[in-house]
Amino acid sequence: MKGAQKDMLEPARQETDLPTRIARSLLAFIRTEKLQSGDRLPSQTILAEHLNVSRTSLREALARLQTEGLIQQVHGVGTFVAQDPQTIESSADLTLSITEMLEAQGIEPGTPEVELTRIPVHEAPPRVGRALGLEPDDDIYCLTRVRTADGIPFAYVISYIVSDLPNFSTDPEDYRGSVYAYLQANCGEFITDADSEIEARITDEFLCGKLGTPAGSPLLTLQLCHYNANRRALIYSIEYFIQNRMHLKIRRQRSGHHFFKEEN
Repeated sequence: MKGAQKDMLEPARQETDLPTRIARSLLAFIRTEKLQSGDRLPSQTILAEHLNVSRTSLREALARLQTEGLIQQVHGVGTFVAQDPQTIESSADLTLSITEMLEAQGIEPGTPEVELTRIPVHEAPPRVGRALGLEPDDDIYCLTRVRTADGIPFAYVISYIVSDLPNFSTDPEDYRGSVYAYLQANCGEFITDADSEIEARITDEFLCGKLGTPAGSPLLTLQLCHYNANRRALIYSIEYFIQNRMHLKIRRQRSGHHFFKEEN
């Protein structure tokens, strides 16, 4: 184990279940140490000692990371990084803000570029006004941001926000963090869920400049309509993610329960 690595292993955070906390600490360690696919992790004895956890809990956390394809355990040899550690994981539960999604994985979110303008709704894509239930002559706020993960650009986000929220700030600096958190703390609005559409597109000249990716490279695009507890649509956002830095996991399930009676 590198001399500096021992100090980089932080104790597991005191929230959610222990194996999940351990897994987050391990991911943070991998990213901080800039370990790449194929690099070997310290032994389980060293990891357990410096995380101050039992070998049993550590093994459960490692098993979760292996199931997610992030590490590979080779019996009698060791544990290795399997997937590009800079890939950001997300699931189809898209009510989490980007800030919350990154922080949950031990990644430092950033917003080096943010702009806020008030525009007529007819200047936005037609679906925005329809989704937010606005008239053509209504105004909305257009918030644009470049988001980074550990200082590296990975998303460009356009958020169209209704203009009648109480105590809504027009200072762009207030939106470098989570917009969800700002609306809850200052406007009394809690985002409970979001309808989403997923599509693929390629980087055009504008997005190339914002994300620093080659023109024509693939992007994962999410279009989301965000609702409060009363199912009022407050935000319509278009989020462009660099495809090789975003891993989206989707769970599919059937509604209802189907029981089969065993015949004698």
